[in-house]
Amino acid sequence: MKLFLSLVSLVCYSVQAQCELSSLEPLIGQWQAQTKKSVVSESWHKVSDQSFEGLGNTHDLAGALKDSEELRLVQMRGKVFYLAKVKHNPLPVAFALISCQNNRFRFENKNHDFPKQLDYQLLSADFLQVDVSDGAGQGFRLNFNRHHRGN
Repeated sequence: MKLFLSLVSLVCYSVQAQCELSSLEPLIGQWQAQTKKSVVSESWHKVSDQSFEGLGNTHDLAGALKDSEELRLVQMRGKVFYLAKVKHNPLPVAFALISCQNNRFRFENKNHDFPKQLDYQLLSADFLQVDVSDGAGQGFRLNFNRHHRGN
């Protein structure tokens, strides 16, 4: 029985250890997605081993800024959180990283109106798919390409 509990603890620790902020390092850089009506960009840089800072911007196709949000990924007490500060909310909205495997990262806040869930999936070094949803099938997808300097 002790061996079984030790193995279960080891497996649980291994799964939890994967969900470290360092698992999200492939997101660092500049990303850009184009929809029918806008161009969405997201950029991330590492501030420390416990924090990444980001910025999300949405421009119309003519280049005018429509929306902006300050982003942060932080590791606190062994958990990772995605924080988004948008101008229409007085405080940042926090989403907890609830799963991370195979370059797929799911953040969730069931108490938020919308979105409740953010799914980041790194499909390759230069392609990132982000699903923004209510967790029940309603939402939208952004297909980001890595924006290399000089492009």
